Amino acid sequence: MGKDKHCKKEKKKVICCDPVYIIEDSYTEKEVTFVHPIIRVKREHIKYVRRDVYKEKVIKEVIDPGAPTKCDCNKKHKKCKKKSKKK
Repeated sequence: MGKDKHCKKEKKKVICCDPVYIIEDSYTEKEVTFVHPIIRVKREHIKYVRRDVYKEKVIKEVIDPGAPTKCDCNKKHKKCKKKSKKK
């Protein structure tokens, strides 16, 4: 009833081929997070430096050669006589 009269009269040979693939690619961006850990190390290096400190001590010395017994001049001097004290 609903068939085409033209196809009925002529019998055509139908050959089925493998399908042809038409690929239409589409891309969607999706964010992926990469975590890169950073460890910051703050170092303090100690360098010992020489520092000289001098403690001063003062020592007082008195050198007494004794009382002179004679004069250095060439003059003749009289000896002093000791006076005794009377009571």
